[in-house]
Amino acid sequence: MEWFHYMFIGFGFLILLYIGLSYKFYLKLLVKFKRKNTQLVDHETEFYQESYKWFQSIPKEDVYIRSYDNLKLHSYYIPSLDKNSNNLAIVIHGYQSKATDMIIIGKLYSDLGFKVLMIDLRAHGYSEGKFTSIGHYEKYDLKKWINFALRSYGADNKVLLHGVSMGAAMSILVTELKIKKNVKFLVLDSSFTKFIESLRNIVKPKVLRVFFLGISMFTYLLHHFTLYQIKPINVIKKIEIPFMIIHSKEDTLVPVKMANDLYVSGNVARKDLLIIDNAPHAKAFEINKSRVMDRIVFNISDIFGVKKTYIKKIE
Repeated sequence: MEWFHYMFIGFGFLILLYIGLSYKFYLKLLVKFKRKNTQLVDHETEFYQESYKWFQSIPKEDVYIRSYDNLKLHSYYIPSLDKNSNNLAIVIHGYQSKATDMIIIGKLYSDLGFKVLMIDLRAHGYSEGKFTSIGHYEKYDLKKWINFALRSYGADNKVLLHGVSMGAAMSILVTELKIKKNVKFLVLDSSFTKFIESLRNIVKPKVLRVFFLGISMFTYLLHHFTLYQIKPINVIKKIEIPFMIIHSKEDTLVPVKMANDLYVSGNVARKDLLIIDNAPHAKAFEINKSRVMDRIVFNISDIFGVKKTYIKKIE
């Protein structure tokens, strides 16, 4: 064979290798992302133990709905301590997590007199699904949960969304879907600005970033979206709902600069930014619970008419 035949064979081999490795990374990131030994929250530790015992003892309900693509989605509904309450908090976990990892947040809002809906994202917890889309399709699921909650628990309910990491990104992304005006406030803990930028920050060694395009090729061919489409920073510029951003200063997965960029980009008049020192990704509440709780209560009390008796209870 001539030299250029070898060149074409070599070039073809490299293309096949690139496609094969891209597919492997796609599977690892979006399909086989639930590691068996991953435990993001240990309810046996002192910090989480009390709230877990509370969750086990309170009245609650397993709730299911169908997604737009017919997946069975799961959540836990906790009725309010106050039967006259029209406040509802929807609590949204992050990547590789599940609803029960958010029990301590659910308890915070329950103590404040809210009805609480803690959802399992598609392909997480008890919800069906073969892949995660890092918020792209999950935002449609969240819209369905909002509509379901308003139909089931009161059409006049005032809704608060509290999301962590990917859940926070979803809470931003859902606002571009013409959701109900009942959504009055967003608590955004550790959201990224653009998923591809967050991924670029995480992936080591840097040479592996060359596969981002290949991964997106598979997400587009198989699921009709790309990693480059997931951009909460673009949506928050148009947001009309008051919000609060919580972020960890030492976050290595989602740098604190992203929190600052989201805050500055939000054009809504009422917004807040809380940075907690010495906290890893999505652990601000765990590191400084009292400061985070106080700031949340400060931001939402007038909007949701939180009673002083409830505020004293959580202090």
